[in-house]
Amino acid sequence: MKGKEITVRVRLDAKTFRRFSSFDMLRLRKRWVRPVVFALILIAFSVAALLTGREQAGLIAAVLLVVGLGLPLVYFGTYFSQLNVRAAELKPPKAVYTVRMSFEGIHVTNDRKAEESVEVKWGQLSAAYRDRGCVYLYVNPARAFLLPDGQADVPDDELWAYLVKHMQQKCKAL
Repeated sequence: MKGKEITVRVRLDAKTFRRFSSFDMLRLRKRWVRPVVFALILIAFSVAALLTGREQAGLIAAVLLVVGLGLPLVYFGTYFSQLNVRAAELKPPKAVYTVRMSFEGIHVTNDRKAEESVEVKWGQLSAAYRDRGCVYLYVNPARAFLLPDGQADVPDDELWAYLVKHMQQKCKAL
């Protein structure tokens, strides 16, 4: 396996992109925590305002409740609507990039537009996650390449074993 090279010609579809984006935002980066904490705090203040029994407490409680529930709903609604717009661009699936893995590292070329290719040594890669139907290969915490199942020139299990061999503890199967 030392001299073996694996090539993945990535054709990205809307479903794979949505699944990755949700994984990246909600599971990996945990961007759901702050809106939920915000909502819980304002709900607690709303209940506290009601418990005071003072004049106008109901109005203050209602405003806090609307803001506490409304802003997180707007946050998630905006995220999912933008996600759907971006995913719609991938209908039908489009060739986006080609990833070649060798003993030295990975080499990525863009298939959609002419730009400089990316070369990264194995030790510089941040992480790899194997989720349903795809491997997310993170070059750094903010940039990942998606390797959907069935698109490599080797079986999916062999691709994952190759990544585990070169990245070791940086690989996580979900």
